[in-house]
Amino acid sequence: MTNSERLSKQKIRELQEELTMWTAPIAFRERVDEIVLSLRREVFFGQAGLAFLRDAWIASRVASALLPEKVRLVCEERPDFEFCSGGMIEQFEATEADRAGRRRGDEPTIERWWWETVEHCRDRFEAIPAALERVVSKKVAKGYQSGVSLAIYLNLNCYGAYVNEGLPIIANATAPASQQFKNIFVIWERSLYRLWQSGERAVAQWDTARPNEPA
Repeated sequence: MTNSERLSKQKIRELQEELTMWTAPIAFRERVDEIVLSLRREVFFGQAGLAFLRDAWIASRVASALLPEKVRLVCEERPDFEFCSGGMIEQFEATEADRAGRRRGDEPTIERWWWETVEHCRDRFEAIPAALERVVSKKVAKGYQSGVSLAIYLNLNCYGAYVNEGLPIIANATAPASQQFKNIFVIWERSLYRLWQSGERAVAQWDTARPNEPA
């Protein structure tokens, strides 16, 4: 990676400031996608200081599904992003669940879904409980004030093969956080799922993917 491919500290500050401005959900998503798609994969995943862009990506998907009046990133310790509707603020923590030790910045940029076998998908599916348990336990250990929701990007897609089987597993794996967070949302398989609300199972689904753009 050359220095010219990396974002300067000044550019990082400018992007952070831009994404912390209140923005309509669709415009926010379009801007986040524009930023993310402009970066080389190894920069987006490998350069230090860009975790806020991954939080912004999660925020953009949740916001375009739930459609609050406005959304913004919060570049402080907590929360990660906020919604505003009718003058009321809703706060969210964002996190990503994936296989332990995965280094996406070192992976090829080409799409590989076309040659993956059923065994590849099954391997990813079976990694879901441990991946969720790792991130959920970290969030629970931090302690959050009541009223904050949790949004998890579950980056273990199986191309729709195990959705019905997977949702109960995902709900069980996120249950330890259900008493601490107002809502628990999971982005998985091109959809946003709400699995917990006020400590109770409350399943709802929204599409997050659109034609001809990243899911």
